[in-house]
Amino acid sequence: MKIASYMKKATVNKLVAGTAVMALAAGSTVVIGGTGAVAASKVTISVAYAADTTFDTTPLGLTWWTAVKKEFEAKYPNVTVNLVAIHGGEPDFLTKIALLYHNSSTAPTLTQFPSTEIALYQSSGYLMSMSSLLKGSSWFAQYPTVIKNEGNIGGQIYAVSAGENNNGIYYDKAILQKAGIKLPWQPKTWNDIVTAAQAIKKAEPKVIPLWLNAGTAAGPNGAGYGILNLLAGSSNPTIETSSGKMVVSSSGLLQALNFYHTVFADGLGAPTAQLFSPNNAPNIPSTDFAKGQLGIAVSANFIGGNWTKQVSFPYWPQASTAMGVAGLPSASGKGYASTLSGWDYGISSHASSAQATATMNFLNIAQDSTNLINAANWAGWVPPVQSDWTVPLYTNFAAPFNEEFGKLLPYSSELPSNSNYSAWVQGIEQASGLIAQSPKTTGAQAMASMKSYVTNQLGPSSVTTLP
Repeated sequence: MKIASYMKKATVNKLVAGTAVMALAAGSTVVIGGTGAVAASKVTISVAYAADTTFDTTPLGLTWWTAVKKEFEAKYPNVTVNLVAIHGGEPDFLTKIALLYHNSSTAPTLTQFPSTEIALYQSSGYLMSMSSLLKGSSWFAQYPTVIKNEGNIGGQIYAVSAGENNNGIYYDKAILQKAGIKLPWQPKTWNDIVTAAQAIKKAEPKVIPLWLNAGTAAGPNGAGYGILNLLAGSSNPTIETSSGKMVVSSSGLLQALNFYHTVFADGLGAPTAQLFSPNNAPNIPSTDFAKGQLGIAVSANFIGGNWTKQVSFPYWPQASTAMGVAGLPSASGKGYASTLSGWDYGISSHASSAQATATMNFLNIAQDSTNLINAANWAGWVPPVQSDWTVPLYTNFAAPFNEEFGKLLPYSSELPSNSNYSAWVQGIEQASGLIAQSPKTTGAQAMASMKSYVTNQLGPSSVTTLP
């Protein structure tokens, strides 16, 4: 999954959004009533997706969506698919989707969106239950339980995974060797990471020692590539309690924010010009590594795919031997930690029965093994269908990175999906950004700032503090 690398001017965004509304308006109605995709009657469905934020390059995304549309329409000639490409960064995409969903005449029949938005869209009445449509689905049956439950709300499935992201540590072998660090490197504690970064700073002063995503530029998913991995490995990783309250103060939050304070106060982190860039911040490590300008990064599985010839973001054929992968250790040093998040498909609650049936047939083609693995390779995902994890088309694409991150997947924890998560994650991203911008800010001060913001957004009754 890629955060936007092709940011558009405001005037262009307005034009694209206007075009999307017109296309959706045309695509959200049944031309002639029918009972299904193979009936004689004509059916039109609209499919909205983030043109610049899911696949590793905009052209790759266009290639994939166009191919799936062509394959589907060849099999179901009485169904027309209107693809609605929404350009811009992830925050732009989410804003436009919310506007389109708000009106039944422009609501896309099918939308691909971040998994963290599922509960928000469901609670807003935008999504229909897919449970009955998924009965007998061969691909959904192969999802691991944790991924099946991604879209499960109240016992009903409202969204299904298109692909998942997990996280770990990338490191430049040559830079670590110059810093006197023995290879292969697998830190056992967070302190081992700081010690290695300090050694890199001393041995290679012009190199960024450690990349940690910080700030709000990458949208809700940005925290999932950075600080939430530290929180997942902390003494108390709870984000949401069993009663549905969002945690705004805990020992785990303090541990994670203190780690950020240590890194940035010691000058070990990346410059804010990169961290706060609206232009693809979470993918910047792939370029910095290729240039020999970065030592270590806590980052997502998609970085390895960026270096393939097909993605070329940038193309770096030496990456397979120049780079190493390690698990992010937990704070206690027992096991590894990672978040698990991705992009999901949801069907509009305004879809007719004929449109819902046609949309499910579209998903059956999009989720077949070849299309699913191509999407995973080109978007930097782990396929949600477990049997695809060992298929050569997947494991050979970004060797050895796809396989290495597949090994780390069992240590991953699913992020919450509820209507309050958006405000909560904005708060923790602001807290991490505050430390990156003002490194004298302590973890406690950053947590207090987060608590104030989230409490003001959600109200005191929706938040809590934990030990």
